[in-house]
Amino acid sequence: MRFGEHQTFHIREGWLFKGMAAIDEAEVKGLPPAIFLDDNAPERLGIGRNMVRSLRFWMQATGLTTERKEQNRSVQRLTPFGKLIWAHDRYLENEATLWLIHYHLVCSQDQAATWYWFFNHYAPVTFDEQTFLESLSTWVITAKPDKKVAQSSLRKDVGCLLKTYLADNELHTPENLIESPFAQLRLLSEVENGPQKRYRLERLNPTRLDPLVLLFVIVDRQTQEQSRTNQVRLSQVLREPMNAGRVFNLTTAALSNLLTELNKQHPDWSVQFIRTSGLDQLTLPQVKPLEILQRYYTEQATVLEVN
Repeated sequence: MRFGEHQTFHIREGWLFKGMAAIDEAEVKGLPPAIFLDDNAPERLGIGRNMVRSLRFWMQATGLTTERKEQNRSVQRLTPFGKLIWAHDRYLENEATLWLIHYHLVCSQDQAATWYWFFNHYAPVTFDEQTFLESLSTWVITAKPDKKVAQSSLRKDVGCLLKTYLADNELHTPENLIESPFAQLRLLSEVENGPQKRYRLERLNPTRLDPLVLLFVIVDRQTQEQSRTNQVRLSQVLREPMNAGRVFNLTTAALSNLLTELNKQHPDWSVQFIRTSGLDQLTLPQVKPLEILQRYYTEQATVLEVN
């Protein structure tokens, strides 16, 4: 588990595009994409040196890239997911893309442990920063009793996570590049603005999530778990870590509505409800996760052409 790797900088508007573009440019030229360790990275990316280190972290934590050694150099290459985003929505203009990157971020147990814990284990209704910090500290001690993590690193993570998802009402200008693009998801809100600020984790309105994005997450989790069955319990989808219920903060009703809409729009990839021994089971279509996203973006491109 890693903490505080973001150098206190949350994801800024345009950052992920800058990272993908630099990696793609290097690969097109047949060069090793080692931009984040190059001396001229701040000039090429247009951000400060500490921000370059932060972006290096965020590219991996969001699942867009993976870093490895090649010829004794640390290089980052786009993952299959990253290549798909670069091909179809490199500027992150589609809200579905933000939901997908959010999913990868909160599943990044090693890179972004605080983000993983907050959405998959903590998931409060309302909270303040101190309660957040104390609960996070307790989880780290319990989960990794042999790992010593400085309170300052955890405190930085708490502040950075809030900035990742909270809208800044004072910065809503066309020129603003400070607010995180993930504020658009409206997952967090401020409910008390006094000496002790309090925040709320918001429930997702199902009309804001495309059913194919939901299907991707459910199928991807089943694939990640290396399950040989295409059946999963409804309770798992709602409550197990890294599955759709936790990632999107869905109610049972919202999940049901999304699945109904999925079956209506995509009958060939429908999810069937089966009740077995008193348990609600979902039978998933036989499809690969990236095939789902490929269909989604192909359909979106078709809609844009028509309009």
